[in-house]
Formats: sequence, structure tokens, C-alpha cells
Amino acid sequence: MNELQVSCDGQRYSFEQDQTVRIGRSTDNDVVVSDPTVSRQHARMAWSPDGWLYEGLGRAGTFLRGNAVASLLVAEPVELALASPHGPVVRLEPSPPASPAVPPAAAGHVVPPPAAGPPLPAAGGTAAPSPPAGWGAGAPSPAAGQAGPFPTAAMARSPVPPRLGAAAEARDALASAVQILLPGRSWPTDPGWRQGLRLLVIAYALLPLIFLALFASSGNLTTPGWAYSLYVAPLWGVAFWLLIRPPEPYGKQELLIGLGIVIWVLIWMSLITVHINSALNPKTLLGALLVGFNEEITKALPILVAALALLKLRQVKLDVRMWMFLGTVAGLTFGVREASEYTTLAIEHIAAAAVHHSANAAVTGALSFAYRVFVDGFQHAIWTGVAAFFIGIAVNYPRRRVPLILFGVTIAAVLHALNDWYLSNFSLPWPWIVLQAFSLLLFLGYTMSAASIERRVRRTPLFRGESMIMERFTETGEQPRR
Repeated sequence: MNELQVSCDGQRYSFEQDQTVRIGRSTDNDVVVSDPTVSRQHARMAWSPDGWLYEGLGRAGTFLRGNAVASLLVAEPVELALASPHGPVVRLEPSPPASPAVPPAAAGHVVPPPAAGPPLPAAGGTAAPSPPAGWGAGAPSPAAGQAGPFPTAAMARSPVPPRLGAAAEARDALASAVQILLPGRSWPTDPGWRQGLRLLVIAYALLPLIFLALFASSGNLTTPGWAYSLYVAPLWGVAFWLLIRPPEPYGKQELLIGLGIVIWVLIWMSLITVHINSALNPKTLLGALLVGFNEEITKALPILVAALALLKLRQVKLDVRMWMFLGTVAGLTFGVREASEYTTLAIEHIAAAAVHHSANAAVTGALSFAYRVFVDGFQHAIWTGVAAFFIGIAVNYPRRRVPLILFGVTIAAVLHALNDWYLSNFSLPWPWIVLQAFSLLLFLGYTMSAASIERRVRRTPLFRGESMIMERFTETGEQPRR
């Protein structure tokens, strides 16, 4: 049986020739490589008439002794580096081919005797051993320098390479060490440059310097708020994605919905939200509550419209975790737009403190700027994420649709209102921090239990019911799309 032994990450696997071996980072592979640089579906191996064939599938690439290979016929043990020449190593060991049986001598065949004559004397006067039977006249003998059962004179006289001087050896050793420790030649072609994490690190290391070069002479005080809020918001977006983990599949449809939500929030804020807020007083509890509902409806409305439109027009329901993530996108968008205005006040505060030589006021202004840039979008995102979770449940399981939507938006609006009211009336920070911690723990709780809550809702007649779209298809006899 032509078996294959695969070793990686301290694990050893054995496969037979009727199996297809899948290698990659995803846990559904036969050989799982946990390194994040490895593709989810990195490679595949299968038995072919010529032996085990290795085929690369992922974009990260495979390397044999530093050279990229797309496919390889594995006829002997070999070690392959995944994702880069210095990536995790997979050792492939095919079973050795069976040794061919020696055919018996044909009947009547006589092996000719060795040529007559005494054995040649060897050095020192002793007789050299005779060649084996069958090396008679006309029989081929090992070529000069070729490994065989007996050494040849040519092998004995093979030249010995001259020994380099001590200085030359030291220079060669230094050059080898430099090539090993500074592999600059291999870096430009390393596929690791195409990985999103490294590109993100490059962007986030250089963008502050680019902002300083581009906007240092700008007289618009909203520019720093826009620049740094947009700088921080994608980091929060990545964190929310990892926390919520919307299930696959997702693609262009979800990307377009997210883009539409961003555009909706920006336009709605400029045309409606800002003007309503200007007529309200957040210093009173009622005014803060009205502000909370105004801003949370601004962020929740595009989620609801997108979910209903997708259901009515395409009969498609997204997982509630996807709606929860899209809710955080709406919240981050609102926070970035809001921060661009509030950071203007913080910069003016710093400028006034500089004029009056007040260090305390300058510190307060700097911290206010940092708070708006780093935290404003995050706060709006977690509130809207909770509201969007309930909107997703309401759209997917419509028996209690209106109460669920109102419940989710009210939770977000009340937390939002308490935050604004406390900031407008009190100077002690600790109760405000406790309120923020409660909001965060509530959001994290739903990120952990969203899937289990949806499963329980699906099994409970109290929520499940039948949607209007399903009733319409039932009446007409058509079958809804899944």
C-alpha cells in the first residue's frame, strides 16, 4: 500500500492512497496548521499514477528550499515551508517503493568464469581482492569515480580541494551569517506582504505621519477630528467582527448593505438629527431621553429598512449576528461624524488654555480630544449593536416584531440618555464609568449568546409565527426562495 506520512506542529498523520489529504488553517482540514499566515485551504494531496501529488490551493504559497512551488510530485521524503520560506514546515514521507524481485537464472544459462590470470598485486605486495562473478571479459565495470563495491584507482587519486586561508574562511563565514540574519533578497518576493494584518500594521504606523504632513497647515478645526476618528474606527470594526463572528457565507451583498448604512447615517444626521438635537436640552432627564431616542433611531432605522427590504424583495434573512455587526457599523459612522464636531471644541479649549497658561485646562482639552476620537464611536457602536440584535430577531421571527424593535431601540436610547444627562450635570467620573461598563458588559453578553438566543427563539412559538411574506406565498401556491 502506498501510504503517506505527514508531520506538522508536532503531530504525525498517516494516509492511504485512496484518500485525499487537505492541508490548511481551517479546522475541517485533514492536517490543520494553526499558523495565521497559512491559508484556510492551503494545499491538497492525492495519489496519482506517478505517486503522491502536492497541489497548492491558497494564495499564501508553498516553498521548497526557499523556492516557490505550485505543485510537486512527492517521490521521497521532503519538507515544505508554508506561506513563506520561513513559515511552518510540513514533512511529507511517502512509503518507499517495493524492491523488485531478482528473477531466477534462466535454465541452461551459465555464468562465465572470471578471466584467467593471477590477481593483481595491491600496494604493499598483497593481492587485491578479485571482482565479483560476472565481471569477466566484456562485462561492464564501475565507472571511474562511481560508487561501487570496490574502490577504484581514480577514486583514490581524486583531488582534495585546497584549504582556504584563515582570513578567507572568516570572510566566508561572515558573509554566510549576514545572508542568514538579513535575508533581504527573499523579502520582496515573500507572499506575507499580501496578508491583511501586515498591510494594516504598515498603514497604521504611517498614517499619523501622513496626517501631520498633509494637515499641519489646515485652518479647519474639524480636520483632526475627522482624520483620527476615521483612523480609529476601523480598528474598532475589526474588534467587533472578531467578537460577534457573523457566520458564513457573506460577501458582496453584506458589503453593499454596510455601505448603504454608512451613507444613510451621514445624510440623516446632517438633514434631521442635528436639527432636532439643537431644539432639545440634554441637561434635563427628559431632554436627554429625547436626544437618546433621536440619535438611536438615526442609527437603527437603516438596519430595519435594509432587513425588511432584503426580506420582502429577495426573501432572504441574514443571521442576527450579521445585523448586530452592521449595527456597530452604523454606530461607528455616527461616532466619527459626531467626533469631528466635538473635537473642534476640545482644540479650542486647548488653545484658550495656552493663552491663559493653564496647564490643567490644556490637559482637560487634550483628554477630551482623545476621548472623542477613541471612545465616541465605540460607545455609539455598542448601543446600536444591541438595538440591531433585537431588530434582526424581529425581522427573522415576526410574531412579536414591533415589541422587539421597540424594546431594542429603547434599551439603547435609555443608556444613551443616561450617559448624556450625567455628563451634562455632574463632574464625578466614576458613576459615568460604571454606566459605560454596564453598556459594554450588556453588548459583550449578546455577542456571546446571540446564536443560542436565536436557536431558542426559533423553537419557541411565542416568537416564531408566520411572516406576512410567507402567508402571501402560501395563498398563491408559490414557493419562497431560501
